[in-house]
Amino acid sequence: MAADIAPLLIAALCRRQQGQPLPPLPFAINDANVFAATVDPSALYDEYWSHAADDGSIYLFSPSPSAASHWKTATTAKSITTADGAYVGRRTTWVFLDGTDGVWTMEEFCTYHDNGSDLRLYRIHRRIPRRQPLPPLVQRQRQVGLEGQFSRMCSLR
Repeated sequence: MAADIAPLLIAALCRRQQGQPLPPLPFAINDANVFAATVDPSALYDEYWSHAADDGSIYLFSPSPSAASHWKTATTAKSITTADGAYVGRRTTWVFLDGTDGVWTMEEFCTYHDNGSDLRLYRIHRRIPRRQPLPPLVQRQRQVGLEGQFSRMCSLR
C-alpha cells in the first residue's frame, strides 16, 4: 500500500465518524463487522471483492474488537502523519490465525481523536505465505512456543 494513502484513509474515517460524506476515493469502503465470531475473511472478500482496490484489498468500516476472534495483532501501532508532519492517526497490522499460516492480513486505521466512537477503518488482503513473511511480532510469538518439545518428551530411548 502506498504510504501517501494512509492520511487519506484517516480523513475518510474522520468524516464518517462525524456523519459527513466521504472524500473521493479510488475504491469503495463498505460496512461490516470484521470481528464477528462467524466472519471468515474469505467470506468477507467473496462478498465485497467487486468493490476491491486495484491491489485486491477490500476496505471496511467496522467497530473495534470487543471479543475474542481469530484476528490477532501482528505489529504495534505505528503513527500516521501528513506530508507536513502532523499526526493524524495510527495503523496496526492484524493476522487471521486459522491454522493456515496467516493467509489473511488486515490493517486497522484509527484516529487519534475518536470522539467516543469505536468505528475503525480496515484494509483486508490475502497474503501469499511463501512470498510475504509474517510480521516480526507474529514470528516471535511462534518462536516462543514449544516447537520440538513434544518430540523430546515422547522419544523412545
